[in-house]
Amino acid sequence: MKISFLSLAAAALAVATAAPTKRQAADDKVIVGYWVPWGRVPVAALDMTKVTHINYGFGILIKKNPDPATITFDRYYDGTPMKELVKRGNASGVKILMSIGGWTGSQTFSSVVADTAARKRFINNALVFVRKNTLPEYAENPDGWGMHGLDIDWEYPGRGAAICNQVSPNDSANYLILLRELRAALDAEFPTDRKLLTAAVRVMPFDGTNGQPMTDVSAFHPYYDFINIMAYDIMGGWSATTGPNAPFDVVPGADPFSYNQSINSWLQAGWPKSKLVMGTAFYGRSMTATVDMVAASPRSIFAPKTNVTPKGGSSDSNEPNFFCNEGSVYSGMWKWKEVREAILTTSLTTPVAGWTRVWDEGTKTPWLFRQSDKTFISYDDPESLAIKVQKAKADGLRGVMYWDMTYDYNNELLNVLQQIKCTSNCPIPTPRPTTTTAVVPTSTTTVPVSTSTSPGVTPNPGKCTGVANWNIATVYANTNTKVVHAGHLFSNKWWTQGDEPSVTNAWGVWSDQGAC
Repeated sequence: MKISFLSLAAAALAVATAAPTKRQAADDKVIVGYWVPWGRVPVAALDMTKVTHINYGFGILIKKNPDPATITFDRYYDGTPMKELVKRGNASGVKILMSIGGWTGSQTFSSVVADTAARKRFINNALVFVRKNTLPEYAENPDGWGMHGLDIDWEYPGRGAAICNQVSPNDSANYLILLRELRAALDAEFPTDRKLLTAAVRVMPFDGTNGQPMTDVSAFHPYYDFINIMAYDIMGGWSATTGPNAPFDVVPGADPFSYNQSINSWLQAGWPKSKLVMGTAFYGRSMTATVDMVAASPRSIFAPKTNVTPKGGSSDSNEPNFFCNEGSVYSGMWKWKEVREAILTTSLTTPVAGWTRVWDEGTKTPWLFRQSDKTFISYDDPESLAIKVQKAKADGLRGVMYWDMTYDYNNELLNVLQQIKCTSNCPIPTPRPTTTTAVVPTSTTTVPVSTSTSPGVTPNPGKCTGVANWNIATVYANTNTKVVHAGHLFSNKWWTQGDEPSVTNAWGVWSDQGAC
């Protein structure tokens, strides 16, 4: 996770060829959350009924250790929540995994996977997290933590990420060797109690020896139970312009990555749908534009920006990272709960005075703008998340993941993720108003304007009488079901959920029956 260790400066220093045996059912949908001890949300406060897996962040690999295969964590700072998570997980049927790596905790992966002896030491160190403790509770170093699996968060094989990380063109090939040996060791030690092996990956497949994403990663997937695609941190303070943190689609002007693109890239490289989990962001990122973005015509999520990232929410810090000093800079991160507590205090669509909310139809994401200082925030809300979850569900993917469990606000976003498993009485997020909206540049509210009719179509109010408005969360299973949206009557051509009716898309699921 790119933001894995931005807050760790305040924390104490954290001190083979066998194939996999059995596999989980492909229709066993998962909801994976990452939990970190510095997030100020105790384990006791987590709602264990809404997740299937929790990844503890992190055990880290750092250059400061004499042995690069040492997995560093703090026996006291991390130990208590690790044990509490396992205890609660066992009681509620939630799998707890140790996540190894992270943005600044992946420093020595490259040298470890390249050396036979180092791989062996790493595997033995990693297995401690899934073994049962045989020592007394007061023992200084338990020989087991009783977790249900391991999550490898190497950022990234064959590609530079944090400035402290080692990297080699042979990383992915050596990574495959590690996976074979690690899976074999897990299966040999736990033949009747399968320990999970997952990974966090970027929006493109692993890089090959040529520095480009591999076109075939089918050799990797037998050793994983599933992978989690980090489909966020697409644009931020490092980008040339403002833009979406986690776009659903690629649009002109954006970096060429998105939620949809990442699904397609991994599937086209031979990854099975049953082992693909899509990551979502429970946070946004802020930037400072150089123009008034809400006064611009046409209005766009992409605008010129300064090179200085502004402070994000109240928890954002510019203290240098303890494990890898990348400078005294803000991340610009706004946790969802900070957005709700400071900006969207009473409504998901109406911000407090001084801010304007805009929906970007191209990337399917909302954004906020404060004209007084030209602060821009790209984020995800219940509406944009619902679109992503329904895509994963419609494509038959394994499930969804989110970063992180300490960022939500009254389970508003987590409730949306439940749709991946839900078959009835599903939570319904608050939809965007069905009328077209325009924002007056000097106003902080969204002002409805009239919707024009399609050329050559005569309005007929009577035909829309009694027809329900389209809802983003409703399943329209029967063809020719009629709905009203944006002042038009539509009927569906096939099963759909989450696909917005449009008068300009004649090839979509919805057929325009004319203006009301």
